[in-house]
Parts: sequence; structure tokens; C-alpha cells
Amino acid sequence: MIKCCDAMLLNGGINFADHYLLFDFPGQVELFFIHSNAKTVIMKLIKKLNLRLTAVHLVDAHLCSDPGKYVSPLLLTLSTMLHLELPHINVLSKIDLIENYGKLAFNLDFYTDVEDLSYLQHHLDQDPRSAKYRKLTKELCDVIEDFTLVNFSTLDIQDKESVGNLVKLIDKTNGYIFSSIEASAVEFSKIAVGPLDWDYYRYPCLLLILNIIFAQF
Repeated sequence: MIKCCDAMLLNGGINFADHYLLFDFPGQVELFFIHSNAKTVIMKLIKKLNLRLTAVHLVDAHLCSDPGKYVSPLLLTLSTMLHLELPHINVLSKIDLIENYGKLAFNLDFYTDVEDLSYLQHHLDQDPRSAKYRKLTKELCDVIEDFTLVNFSTLDIQDKESVGNLVKLIDKTNGYIFSSIEASAVEFSKIAVGPLDWDYYRYPCLLLILNIIFAQF
């Protein structure tokens, strides 16, 4: 991965002005919140090639089925966000399969909004296996809540609307949707805080991305 990115940096003659680049990083989490390699490459890409990048962090939705497991991706997500320092979108992927792993302890909104984790702590206290880690769990949840950075979108790769909404959110986060708009700062602000309700069929590049994604499945 690092060698490929280095090759891009060395080939400075390539013009990426009209390209929509997708970097599929390996699932080795140490690259993103322990080592500086990935961050160094990303910063070079931004500075040398003038790219507007958004980090999309995928978390398997089945981790929500076990409150004890859910704390781990929350902490990993927060650590990655702080380390990479990029516009960041966190996604519960394979959301269509979540019920295969049993009934959730809370509504799905609880897991996507990541608010008031005291309910999670109380639920864990009822499990004898987790009760002895009560203090550690509380401290971790307090750290996550103090930053108030982590929340999740959802993704069902079989649902074109779900994929489209995620791509819209990415385009909004990295500023892509504003690139061809001539408007005042007030109008930009209205678009920024507004819902994701624009028609992606009006954007050939976005439609191409969706078709490429679905061609893989």
C-alpha cells in the first residue's frame, strides 16, 4: 500500500483534477492509529497532489450484537479519527445481516448516534463475564463521550439507495458537491447543513462510481 502511494507521488506528471480516487487500505488497524506511515503518505498526497480526501472507516455491524464487542470499535474509531486528522465518516457495514447475529440490546439509533453510553455500561454489568471490567469499561466510555466525535452511518451494499446516500455524504464531507456551485457563503452553509437530497443521477461521475461498486457484487 505504502509503495503504491509512493509511486503516485513520484509520478508528479499525472493530472488528477477530473478524477475521483478511491484508496482501499488494508484492514491492518496498526497502520492508522499506531504507526505514522499511512498518515505520512496521506499528508503527502494532500499537499503534493492537492487532493481533498475523506476517510471512510468501515465497522462490521455484527459487533453491535454484543455490547462488550461494541466498545472496541468505538475506541478504535475514535483513535483513528484523532490520528489521521481527516474529514471522517464511520460506517456500520453489512447492516442487512445484523439480525443474523441475534436481537440487539438497544435500537439501531443507539449504535449509530453513540449517545449516553451509560446504558451500555449498565447492560454489561448484568453479564458476569464483563462485570469485573466495570471500571475499565466506564473509563473507556467516558473518553469516547467526552470527545463527542464518533457516530455512524449505515451501509447495505445490496441496496443502491444505501450506497448512494453514503457516496453523497462522502462528497459532502470532502467538498466535492461544492466544486461546481457558484454561490455565496450563506448558500454554501445552507447546503452544508441540509439533508442529502440531491439527485445523484444528475452527477455522471457519482453514477459511474455507484455502477463500479455494484459491478463488484
